Amino acid sequence: MSSKKHIDAEGKHVIISASITTEDVLVRSKTGYIPQYLTDTYGKTDRVCKDVTLLKLVNLSLKDFPGYELVSLGTPVNFDVAPTHLTRVEMHFNDKDQVEKCLKEINTSDMMIRLRVQPAWDWQAIIRNGHDDVVLHVGWYDTVYFLQFKDVFLGDLHCRYSAKFGFDPKDAKITHFRYDERGHLDMIESLNENERKADAMKDQVEFLRVFRDGSVETT
Repeated sequence: MSSKKHIDAEGKHVIISASITTEDVLVRSKTGYIPQYLTDTYGKTDRVCKDVTLLKLVNLSLKDFPGYELVSLGTPVNFDVAPTHLTRVEMHFNDKDQVEKCLKEINTSDMMIRLRVQPAWDWQAIIRNGHDDVVLHVGWYDTVYFLQFKDVFLGDLHCRYSAKFGFDPKDAKITHFRYDERGHLDMIESLNENERKADAMKDQVEFLRVFRDGSVETT
């Protein structure tokens, strides 16, 4: 993944990490922070990339949830980047209609990621159990980004999405994990040294999407 760098009028370092016809995805900070999805890539890192971690995740998911069906591998992007973290969201529903509507919303979100470019996170290994349960995973590709947005599922925007299929995100079981260099998952009970450093700087880094009409949104 290529990038462009410059310093803006406020003296902040700006890294354009992705660019398509309609928009740029950028990282803005006073420290010149470079996201891990630009540095922890195939050929540049000793950590395993998504092609390895996704296979491990699928096998682990089907082991942890016997009898579940793999619905989707998730978003087919970022295979040459080493994920830093993973979030598992377990949802229990009352009927088949809720399940189908939930999966439809995930699919819509997945298509938006592909169309608009989202280097910092993606959907992974979505599984279901009959008409009652859905387990989805979110892969994260930068520690600072993860710490900024790991609780976004409980935010107002996701609550509005979940309302479309009659689900309250507060009823979900949400578990966060970190990846080690070999792609194994460790459940986060407290922040490690690297995460504490990232947490200390997370308010100094902006992840933004800038559209060609000049409008800006947090990505």
